[in-house]
Amino acid sequence: MEHVPVLLEATLSMIQPAPGRTVYDATFGRGGHTRAFLEKGARVVALDVDPAAEVEAKRLEAEVGADRFHFHRVNFSEMESVMKQEGPADGILLDLGISSPQVDQAERGFSFQQSGPLDMRMDSTQGTTAADLVNNLSEPELRNLLRDGGEDRDPGKIARAIVRARPLATTVDLATAVCRATRPAHPGIKHPATRTFLALRRAVNREGEVLQQALAAVPKVLRTGGRLAVLTYHSAEDRVVKHWIRAHAEEEKREMGMAFGQPNPERWVKALEEEVPSEDEIAKNPRARSARLRGAERLPEGSK
Repeated sequence: MEHVPVLLEATLSMIQPAPGRTVYDATFGRGGHTRAFLEKGARVVALDVDPAAEVEAKRLEAEVGADRFHFHRVNFSEMESVMKQEGPADGILLDLGISSPQVDQAERGFSFQQSGPLDMRMDSTQGTTAADLVNNLSEPELRNLLRDGGEDRDPGKIARAIVRARPLATTVDLATAVCRATRPAHPGIKHPATRTFLALRRAVNREGEVLQQALAAVPKVLRTGGRLAVLTYHSAEDRVVKHWIRAHAEEEKREMGMAFGQPNPERWVKALEEEVPSEDEIAKNPRARSARLRGAERLPEGSK
């Protein structure tokens, strides 16, 4: 399936790319959002750890020129080090989903729709694989991983089934074990292994930790008046982003200061209105169904 950028128009409205502005597409993927930023006249700095993303980025750089587009094959948590080379950003996009080509390539191991190795690494050249986790973690460790990372409704039963089915080598092996512990898969109903695969992907790529590191880098990278946009696809990461914005937003800071009888702390972002896909977008791109876009604008330093 061709990769279709999620909430593209809403993202453009939030980031406001334009000539003279530098946008960091910190999760380049296959470049859908980047191309839209470039079409609006912005200069784009892109980051991604996926070797396949680098291939696409090299094609794009040859097409538009290095003065308008530059790619760094690093994790988006390393934005601050990139900024020291590229300068600060007027806009930052964090798209926390995986691209359609990643899902559709069986050898990447992201999907239970076709048989492939249990990999799930964004950077397929290094690190722990999903097979390492399902075959080596203890049953209590697996239960906690499934509960916290994917919010599985019955993590204990699924963890027990995985341990009994070892060794697991393929995505189909894992999906089958989950179905045995819960219910068979039925067309038109969310596959019972969806949350399990999500939890493993998050653990393999340390997605929770990396997101926290990236958000911590935002105030060092985003210039005054710049805008942050974050696309999330499940409740756990959306809560992290929502709470981070609230913790730094002027309205929340004012309320917190008043509630505790303290002077109003310095505030540095303004929360922007959140967006979700329309029914029309979901019909055209079903993978957008769970997406949510949140954003914030950096205020001048010393705002009171």
